[in-house]
Amino acid sequence: MGDEEAKLSEIKKSSDGELYEEAIKNCQEFMTNFPKSEFYDVVLLRLGEAFEGLVEKRYHQLVRDGLPEEVVKKTFLEKYGDYQCWVEKPCGIQYNLKHYKEMMEKFPDSNYADEATYHLIPWIYDYKGLPEGPLKEVGYLEKVLLEYPTTSLRPKIYYQIAYRLHILYEIYAFSSQADLRDTVEARKYWEKALYFYKLVLKQPIQSKFSRSAWEGLKKLEEGKRIYITE
Repeated sequence: MGDEEAKLSEIKKSSDGELYEEAIKNCQEFMTNFPKSEFYDVVLLRLGEAFEGLVEKRYHQLVRDGLPEEVVKKTFLEKYGDYQCWVEKPCGIQYNLKHYKEMMEKFPDSNYADEATYHLIPWIYDYKGLPEGPLKEVGYLEKVLLEYPTTSLRPKIYYQIAYRLHILYEIYAFSSQADLRDTVEARKYWEKALYFYKLVLKQPIQSKFSRSAWEGLKKLEEGKRIYITE
């Protein structure tokens, strides 16, 4: 195994083990040592994923676990602020996606362009009970499928679409805003959500999204809500 392949193996091992600081270090060393490598595109992608994993594990998860957000943010920025790739949004600290953007600028025809494009989707963190947010996200997801019809992300994307269609069903069926409730639209999105949940389950390889799709399908059929509180 050559030096590049060995370092790639280290990157994969640290990423798979959720050792994100180590993965970042390995990616940065690879980019310094092998600036003209044929694997530079995938390393940029993995670097972006490591930064996303780091902020998820060392910030968002801790906040969800009940630690004070201001304390977690201060500690996180003191330790990781030098990476200079963070932005503060209403939903908290986020990775600024810089390495995904760099990958698409430098390697638009990369075999990993579908993954970078997925990571660059501008997710909406607060729908505010309105249909526009999930509708936009469904459009972004469908665009990835259209641009990359052979993508290996298909089960994941099908699940993400199904989940948002499920939310749209609830908005039109149960919104507290009377002018949003529409039984015809609600039924339409109920049927679409059902269809996409089942698409996930029909994929030839059982993905980690199969269980989530099964749970979502069960809740949809049993009338258990996932977005609009009762």
